[in-house]
Amino acid sequence: MDIIISHIQTDFDALGSMLAAKLLYPDALIVFPGSQEKSVRDYLQEAPPMVQEDMVKIRQLDLDDVSRMIVVDTRQASRIGKFAELLGRKGLTVVLYDHHGSSPDDIRGTLEYCEELGSTVAIMVKILNEQGLIPPPEIATVMAMGLYEDTGSLLFPSTTPDDCLALAALMAWGADMDAVSKTIYRELNAEQVDVLDQLIKNIRTLEVNGLHVLVSKASSPGYVEDFAILVHKLRAMYAADALFALGQMGDRIYLVARSSQPQLNAAQVAAFFGGGGHASAAAASLRDLNLNQAESALIRHIREEAKPLLAARDIMTFPVKGIYLDESINKASDLLNKYHINALVVKSADERIRGIVTHQMVSRAQGHDLGEAKVRDYMIQDVLTVRPESPVGEIRSLVIDGSQRLLPVVEDRRAVGVITRTDLMRILHDRMTKIEQGSSGGMPGKSVRYLLRERMPEEYFELLKKAGELAEGMGFNLFLVGGIVRDMVMRVENLDIDLVVEGDGVVFAKALAGVFGAKVSPHEKYKTAVVRLSGGHRMDVATARLEYYRMPGAFPEVEESTLKLDLYRRDFTINTMAVALNPHRFGELIDYFGAQRDIREKKIRVLHSLSFVEDPSRILRAVRFEKRRGFSLGKQTLSLISSAVHAGFLRNIPGRRIFHEMRQILQEEEPIRCMERLQELKVLEAIYPDLVFDEQMREAFRAVRETLLWFRLLYTHEKIRAWFLYFLAMTESMDPQAVMALGDAFGLRREDSEILLDSREKVREIMRKMASRPEMLPSQAVEVLGKASLEEILYAMSRCRSANFKKIFSTYVTTWRNYRPPVSGRDLLAIGFSRNPDLGACLKEIRNRGLNGEIRDFAGAIAFAQAYLTGIRG
Repeated sequence: MDIIISHIQTDFDALGSMLAAKLLYPDALIVFPGSQEKSVRDYLQEAPPMVQEDMVKIRQLDLDDVSRMIVVDTRQASRIGKFAELLGRKGLTVVLYDHHGSSPDDIRGTLEYCEELGSTVAIMVKILNEQGLIPPPEIATVMAMGLYEDTGSLLFPSTTPDDCLALAALMAWGADMDAVSKTIYRELNAEQVDVLDQLIKNIRTLEVNGLHVLVSKASSPGYVEDFAILVHKLRAMYAADALFALGQMGDRIYLVARSSQPQLNAAQVAAFFGGGGHASAAAASLRDLNLNQAESALIRHIREEAKPLLAARDIMTFPVKGIYLDESINKASDLLNKYHINALVVKSADERIRGIVTHQMVSRAQGHDLGEAKVRDYMIQDVLTVRPESPVGEIRSLVIDGSQRLLPVVEDRRAVGVITRTDLMRILHDRMTKIEQGSSGGMPGKSVRYLLRERMPEEYFELLKKAGELAEGMGFNLFLVGGIVRDMVMRVENLDIDLVVEGDGVVFAKALAGVFGAKVSPHEKYKTAVVRLSGGHRMDVATARLEYYRMPGAFPEVEESTLKLDLYRRDFTINTMAVALNPHRFGELIDYFGAQRDIREKKIRVLHSLSFVEDPSRILRAVRFEKRRGFSLGKQTLSLISSAVHAGFLRNIPGRRIFHEMRQILQEEEPIRCMERLQELKVLEAIYPDLVFDEQMREAFRAVRETLLWFRLLYTHEKIRAWFLYFLAMTESMDPQAVMALGDAFGLRREDSEILLDSREKVREIMRKMASRPEMLPSQAVEVLGKASLEEILYAMSRCRSANFKKIFSTYVTTWRNYRPPVSGRDLLAIGFSRNPDLGACLKEIRNRGLNGEIRDFAGAIAFAQAYLTGIRG
């Protein structure tokens, strides 16, 4: 006999999951192990017959006949009542379906379908979909009730994308949402109103390691239904990181725990009292304690369990930029300007912190002609410091209540990091923004774990998880950065994995290669490496670093740094997001500079006003990003481009960097739009005065694009350098001297420019020969085109206006160039040919006649060869 059971005090998620399990096990009986919640009992009194079908009471069963027990919405032996006695019995099959986290008294199932979602119903929907089973509308309605109840109408923080998809499926299957609403949303009775009133009056606020935690209690002489719903209503009234409520009903106390921060795990707090659940939502039932004792024990355990929401080490900037006691005020000024910072730590020769010097103080000292004075004479000596483990609450008090611009983080009397007012303001801003939006604030940030799993193959996802675990073991912080994060947020395909390590990137890359049996190519100077995996996959690994430029357009100087400063050196805000990969933060999206906002607004913005001065090639990159996704340049960014172009900064950088960016533009799907924008911004004439994107060049580009689109539809998988065709079009009207001069502007080697001219001349020769032969046989076309490269032929095809000639080009590319004669040299040797020029001449003639349709098969080719041989001998 098969039975389907759930937990005592069955709720709608359990009921809906039991009915879904009935579809998977049609012969099973549904049995409640104990009482149901009042709302479920009320519903079942008027439920459709289909819902109540095959529901039996436990006393109607002979438990000795049970051969398979299907358990839904729980894994805890302590929650299934009398059925726990069956566990461990020989021959019993146990199947588990549960959405809660693991706990010490979990049942071991023969089969387990357990996943931490917002509801068990979501798991059941996934399985029904996989098996092609569609529940009747009546059953889908009850399942929707369970999903809505357990996810708080999809508003609880434990809600996942799978829960949302499950609701969509249930609605498609006919779930009656009006019935769901009337059943789930109920008016409070008098007893419930009294309990909620007590909870409001008894609420206590705790500040624990930077977490804002609420604790409350209430009592009632008898059992009050839906205590969890009352706690949910209470939580909606307050902005908090966690809420714990105790309700004494008769001789039992019920605990409902809710938390939105991983630093305080609701399930672990509940487990201390014998309960369980999710990290964000859990419950327990307490005995042998009165309400005051339970409250004291709860608060004590919350304080023990809560980890700091944020510590100094999580927000500090490192390595520390400092200056020694005996160095000059002028040297301090140089360092402050070089690193774009407002304060420096002053150190003694043994690296111990002795004070702080600020930009304001340095400027005033220089105004008094004290530039050569030592910093020790004018530094701030009375310096407040914090430890790496100091919570943000302590940091906030020191920075806001004091007047210190820079707060050193000190370990063993040495500065291991610094915290600025900007660092603290960003954290407070994140917190206030989330409170204003109705959720608790603070770190960690938004999780994109599910987006990672959705947007990349399973092997990539697992690879990133293992890389994060490896970094954790090595004491490093690992992040996924770059275009892959931007495109993931924009739902665009991109599998170029770029990793940044807070630590030694080369050491990490070598360790990673060892774990995966991969090859590693390190670049020690820049602390970067490429890890090449089997199957052609690769990962770029870099040490978190900062860059500064000694002069406009120069190559950057590089120093080891933190993720924040590493991201700050990027070109545009949309490219500054990162995803944490260490296990305790896996999937956390880090966005210091408003990248998500700019993606929503479709804006390209630089991070600072000197961005185009330090690297003018970013101007071309800005245009490429703008036109690729239909973005627009921000107002200030547009102004900064104009200033950089007018100042002639594009002439200050090596031409190869300009060419690299131009080549990227010419590889775009629609380079015409980019070229028009570059013309509008006067960038082209700033690169080379005679480079003008006029109507003639626009038409040439359009023809090249049409030809490339046609070729890609052939799916030959041949690699074509699209940029080379566009570059030929760009230089078509230039004389050879101008082409060589443009090559110099782009930093091309002289031989590269000569290759370009040679290809252009080949194309012109092809056009002349074809123009001289209005009618061409296939063999003649192959004779003309056979010596040109595929890229040259495609460019010639783009220049061709005659439909007849276009047909010749297309047939050559699709058919004639791949033609092979039906005989080989070996076949001709077998019939009497010698290894001499006659052999080659005959083969060529057979090929030409085959192309022209005069020879169609092996027999015809051999017959022609024999006649040819006879002629030679005669």
